[in-house]
Amino acid sequence: MRRTDREVPEWLFASRRTYWWEWLLILLLLGMAGGVRAAPVYKCVGVDGSIAYQQWPCAGAQRESAVELAPPPAYARSPEYAVEREPPPRARATAARRGAAAEPTSFECRAADGQLFYRHSACPHSVAAVALPASSSRSTRGARGNAAASVSSRRIPRDEACREIQAAGAIGRAGHEHDENVSTYERNLGRDPCR
Repeated sequence: MRRTDREVPEWLFASRRTYWWEWLLILLLLGMAGGVRAAPVYKCVGVDGSIAYQQWPCAGAQRESAVELAPPPAYARSPEYAVEREPPPRARATAARRGAAAEPTSFECRAADGQLFYRHSACPHSVAAVALPASSSRSTRGARGNAAASVSSRRIPRDEACREIQAAGAIGRAGHEHDENVSTYERNLGRDPCR
C-alpha cells in the first residue's frame, strides 16, 4: 500500500513556537515530580503465579501483600579530610593562658670567634671556627684537630630572625652559612616558619 503525504497528520510535522506559559507548566510539573514521596507498594500474586508490583491494592482474585520500603537515609555532612580543624576549647584556653609564650621565637646565635647566625630551633653548642686568635680560651680542638668555637644564644622574635636571614646583606655576615634556611621542598609544603 502506497502512502501519501495527505495521510500523514498535519500536526506531526508542524513546527510551532512554545509559549512561556507552556515552559512554566513543564517546570512546575517537573518540580512536583521531584517532591514525590514513597507510597506503599503492593505485591500482587495472580492465580497463574504471575507477580506484579503496583501502587494500588490488588484485584479480588489476587493475593495481596504490602511491601514496606525503607526510608531514605538521613542527611549527613561529607567528611572534611584536608580541612584544618579549630582546636578544641580546652586547647584554645591553654594557648590563651600562655599569652606571650605562644608567640613563636627564634634564636640569635653568636660564636666565640665573632660569627653571627640565626636559627628557629636551638643553637648548636659549637661551630667550626674560622680564624681564632691564638690566645682565645673559648676555642676547643675537635677529635680531628679542627678548631671549634663555642656558641651562645639569645631568644628573639621570629619575625626579627626571618628579617635578618632574608636581608640583602646577609651573605656578607660572618656565620651566614649557619643560618637556618628552609628548602624549597619544605616551603612548598607550607613548613616555612618565616611565613
